Amino acid sequence: MALSTERESVARTLFVAAAVALVCSVMVTAAVFYLRPIQAVYANVERNRAVIMAAGGTSILASDSEVVEAFFQLEASVFDLATGVALVSTNAHTYNYWQGLPDTEPAYLSVFLKIDKGKLSRVILPIHGKGMWSTIYGFLALQSDLNTIASLVIFKHGETPGIGDKILNPEWLSSWEGRQVADEDGVIRITVSKDSTPMLEQYQIDTITGATVTSEAIGRIVRRMLGPGAYTEIIGALHKDWSRYFEIDIKTG
Repeated sequence: MALSTERESVARTLFVAAAVALVCSVMVTAAVFYLRPIQAVYANVERNRAVIMAAGGTSILASDSEVVEAFFQLEASVFDLATGVALVSTNAHTYNYWQGLPDTEPAYLSVFLKIDKGKLSRVILPIHGKGMWSTIYGFLALQSDLNTIASLVIFKHGETPGIGDKILNPEWLSSWEGRQVADEDGVIRITVSKDSTPMLEQYQIDTITGATVTSEAIGRIVRRMLGPGAYTEIIGALHKDWSRYFEIDIKTG
């Protein structure tokens, strides 16, 4: 009788241990699945800091947790650059638009929107291109008309210290604010030039003394990204009805 009771006790103990292990395993798996997007955002926190700075939000001195919180407050979607169609199988907040660069050009575009009281405030777009010595990465924010520049943030570059890195100068970056991208006919006019033309002032940004080549490269990058064959289709679609692309269910891919 005692032997039978002992066996039942051992069996019960093993069953409870197995049950606890199973429950713990399920909880850990669920936690990993649930936290994966947040972990991905933390892994790219400096890139996301640049995004929210372009959105006019948290400063460069904000903590990582403040960056993550502000980043998730932005609406996000991913578009096929070839068709202009929004995807539904990619987690838009964590998608790495720049993966594969500089060897392979992106096939998809991450778009972030800042919404204030239900109205579109800013559209934030990643930009990239060749500087004098390196590939320059940044974020350009457009106002709700999708033609007026709200801000420009340089995220990463490898230009010459003390010379090319003058593109990080806050005063020069702020000179982009309020400039127009295209004229009334849709022709891209935005440019960085050492020769200003009063009649075209709304489209022009002055070059940086001592960093003319790199600053002019930023102008070419912006023109290329916003011009025909790049973001044109997507910007056009957003201009017609931005909300339809940000009400879809973005699933983790």
